[in-house]
Amino acid sequence: MKIKKKLKKAFILLFVCSAFSAVSQEAMDSVFSELNLAFTRKSAEEVSSVLHKYSSSPQYHDYEAYALKKTRQLIIENDLEFARQTSLAVIDNNLENFDAVELYSYIDRAILNEQAAKQAEENRLRLEAERLAAINEKTKAKIEKSNAYQTLSTQSGSQVYVKESNQTFSSVDWRMQLCMADLLFQSVPDKDYSSLKYGLGAGADIFYNVDSFILAADIFADFQMLNLNGGQQEFFMSARFVPMIAFPEFSRNLYFRMGFASYGVATEFSQISGSTESFMTPVFGIGVENVALGSTEINGHFDYYLGHFAYDMKFSFEAGAGITLPVAVNEHTKIGFRIGASDIMFLKESGMENRLKGIIGIGVGNVVK
Repeated sequence: MKIKKKLKKAFILLFVCSAFSAVSQEAMDSVFSELNLAFTRKSAEEVSSVLHKYSSSPQYHDYEAYALKKTRQLIIENDLEFARQTSLAVIDNNLENFDAVELYSYIDRAILNEQAAKQAEENRLRLEAERLAAINEKTKAKIEKSNAYQTLSTQSGSQVYVKESNQTFSSVDWRMQLCMADLLFQSVPDKDYSSLKYGLGAGADIFYNVDSFILAADIFADFQMLNLNGGQQEFFMSARFVPMIAFPEFSRNLYFRMGFASYGVATEFSQISGSTESFMTPVFGIGVENVALGSTEINGHFDYYLGHFAYDMKFSFEAGAGITLPVAVNEHTKIGFRIGASDIMFLKESGMENRLKGIIGIGVGNVVK
């Protein structure tokens, strides 16, 4: 009987302990849930309040350990400021928790190092900004003193400086001209012959700008049909198509020319006048374009005619120059008078022929500056 009583007491004691343990674990889980909620809300005050509320609990050290575990997790997530606050909450409730004190010291040093590094980077960026600002001010002062740059406002309200020789914003620059008077004075000394004729002409110049070079084309055609000094009834005509290229790093105004030119004369009197009836030739030359003198533009060229080898000639060339005087300029187009002159030389085996032209016309072009 005594053994049965002892077994019964042991069973009851075991049941009571198990029940107490279950209740105790449930109570701990409830506190852990409160701490989890406080950490989720990122409220160090709530963490401190939960710890303070259960400071007299036998499981209080478990609660502190759990709070420190959550704090270490914050360090891994690099949330150092909140980690410092939660470790301080543990210390406020138990100053003798040396693990919390050590953890707080570690976090505080990490934050100070991070702030020092951030401050050093901010100081470096500030000093670099001040250095660049000083350089910009010196550069701006030099630019403003120079006449080689123009100030332009952008859509955002800022200002940029553009070099006068590099103000082209459109990649294509074009101009066309209509010659209202195209006078040709022909001289053939060995025939003791000369004539002056009137005609018309038209031409175009096209420029295409890229970063490393400028492609262009000189296109022109004219004819003279009206005698002005009683010379022979001859009908002169000419045409040329000369592509050009310039390299801005060297010069934006100097162009190398290579193309084709053709000259013809409709006549029955070539034996009398000594006129070269037809002449077609490759062209090699140099030219200057868009040379600005204030608002006036000047251009010129010298072309060597390689085709003289195929004719009864020793040498042949053309040299010309022109000037454009502006009349009206608006946002998109410019109109001006075009005055030009050119000289075409045919040095033959039997003599020489010279054709001197004078041109007066009107030109239209786009505004690219």
